[in-house]
Amino acid sequence: MEPLEHTKIIATVGPATNTVDAVRALIRAGADCCRVNFSHGDGNALGPMMETVREASRLENRPVAILADIQGPKLRIGAMPRGGALLVEGSRFTLTRREVEGTDEMAQAVHERLAEDVEPGARILLADGAIELEVESISGGDVTCVVRTGGRLFSHKGLNLPGRKVSVETLTEKDRRDLAYLAGTDVDLVAISFVRSAADLRLARELLSTSRPIPIIAKLERPEALSNLEEILDASDGIMVARGDLGVELPFEQVPVLQKKILGRAAERGKWAVVATQMLASMVVARRPSRAEASDVLNAVLDGADAVMLSEETAVGENPALAVRAMDALTRAAEENAPAHASFESFGEKRSFASGAAGAAVLAADRLSARAIVTLAGSGLTPLDVSKWRPRLPIVALSSTPGTLRRLQLLRGVRPVSIPHHSDIEQQLAHADRFLLDAGWAAVGDVLVVVAAIPLGEGRETNTIRFHRVRAPGAANTIWPSSR
Repeated sequence: MEPLEHTKIIATVGPATNTVDAVRALIRAGADCCRVNFSHGDGNALGPMMETVREASRLENRPVAILADIQGPKLRIGAMPRGGALLVEGSRFTLTRREVEGTDEMAQAVHERLAEDVEPGARILLADGAIELEVESISGGDVTCVVRTGGRLFSHKGLNLPGRKVSVETLTEKDRRDLAYLAGTDVDLVAISFVRSAADLRLARELLSTSRPIPIIAKLERPEALSNLEEILDASDGIMVARGDLGVELPFEQVPVLQKKILGRAAERGKWAVVATQMLASMVVARRPSRAEASDVLNAVLDGADAVMLSEETAVGENPALAVRAMDALTRAAEENAPAHASFESFGEKRSFASGAAGAAVLAADRLSARAIVTLAGSGLTPLDVSKWRPRLPIVALSSTPGTLRRLQLLRGVRPVSIPHHSDIEQQLAHADRFLLDAGWAAVGDVLVVVAAIPLGEGRETNTIRFHRVRAPGAANTIWPSSR
């Protein structure tokens, strides 16, 4: 029997996984989506990596989504000595906008307005919060600090100003060039970093404007984003709880609670939801995750994430495929303890035909002991609605569009199945029957619940539920009533 997966896995590709064979190993280990991080290059540098993912997907005969992650206004320090610089507690350390090679006493801050954004007494965090500075004085473009928590500082590490507004645009000039490049590719989803408001996402959509819609994921990394969460959910197709910078900008003890609240709202609003950063960080070098990491993955699944993401673990780690296999095992174990499906009460604000049909289909499938829920070909919105009810049985999503099939890979519980163009209802059901029989997920005579927007191909919202028994290949067709 083919194994059933629910929570999806995003694997970041990088120096450790930049060959077709390496990406194929990630896919075989359980990766459903590959993230390409535009913090480390532009289209010229990363375009070949996207082509590598497509070739690996073709050879594995499995749709794999590509998520392009736009850099955003990530503040960093400049170049440091090869072995880093040692900042000692109680010593003074200067951040300057001048382009200098760092020392134990000074480093470049790649943020032209740092001196305007801080004042004496302000905190500055470096290297994801590992090093803490307190501003002592400001002179021109130089900010002199006292080291409160020391450590070794390496080139291009992050710089955070917790609790302060940063005077930079969310979409930098580099981001704008990258979005213009991506608009001409077949990328499946784009993540926008350091989103602060819905206006950031509207601008990103304008820059991504193409003949085909490209879903946008809002990365929640700034406190302002949490204050504007509802408008960001309105303007996005999904959200990513990016806990690296969020955990630096806010007290660390708040992050787990915020994660639960954000994922809950994403589910209620019918949006994609991803949890990212340091999920299996020890596996950059280790061959097994820590027990704390195992608990973290379990909680992300129970909190309602559609997908969990690996970053350094697969981009530069020593055992990329092993990290994916570990994540796959952890998500499967977590799903065994997940609720059977979402409660109707949690979706009280959603009163559309689509949401009502999806919820009714999940409950009907439970009552009838159905083997699967099948969504007929369309835009991909029907499987999204069904997925948000978190059924434990598979959601077989039929589509003839390669881009839709790839994006569906990122929805929890959804298995996309390719069908020929212009398949009618009976042909689609025959494909679903054949897939379920071949996968070992159903036998002839088993019940399926079918959800669709009828008439097919007219872009209507989900409005129809039908019940169907799995047929042997070539068996007589079920008669569907015509739609009026």
